[in-house]
Amino acid sequence: MRISKINLEIYYDIPGYDGKYQINYFGNLRRTLKNGRFKELHPYIKSSNRRRVVKLNCKERVVMGLMKDTFIGELPEGYVLYHKNGILSDDILSNIGIITKADLGKLTGLRNKCHIQVVKINQNGEIVDCYKSVREAGRRNFMAYQTILDRLNGNVKSLYAPDGYVYVRDSDREIQRAVREIELDRTKKCGACFAEAPDVIFDF
Repeated sequence: MRISKINLEIYYDIPGYDGKYQINYFGNLRRTLKNGRFKELHPYIKSSNRRRVVKLNCKERVVMGLMKDTFIGELPEGYVLYHKNGILSDDILSNIGIITKADLGKLTGLRNKCHIQVVKINQNGEIVDCYKSVREAGRRNFMAYQTILDRLNGNVKSLYAPDGYVYVRDSDREIQRAVREIELDRTKKCGACFAEAPDVIFDF
């Protein structure tokens, strides 16, 4: 990692632009003006691949790539970045994972092989499994299907199910909301405005 501890409240210079453009932990961008003030930049969704892009020096850049350049650095051969919660426009640093191309293919196939109604998310905000129905989710995780259903319908106060995972409907909105709640829960526990850099599964 280029930066091992990230302050959630400040912006960092994007390499290669001599301080002209900056980005923060949440994937927000701004430009430094000549008078020393800042202008917020507004990325847009690319229709061809559903990713957030922004123009820097009149050249289109993918926001996820800018997050990599700023916070992560170069990846070893055979590794790529991916969005942990499956939402390609969610570029917060905690949602950007590092994985081999082979494992990414397996993960993508898991969600694409059938119509999914329920997803299972771990305490790092990563989708770890998906299910065709609420009953299947309950059966495969040794819980009553009503336990899963209550969480999908917001009938319980606890974020995590008895097995320590979060279960939500397979929609970008629901997944993103769940991941944000997980992040908020972790922030409350550590009581700080700093975030550790995401775990990296290889040594530099």
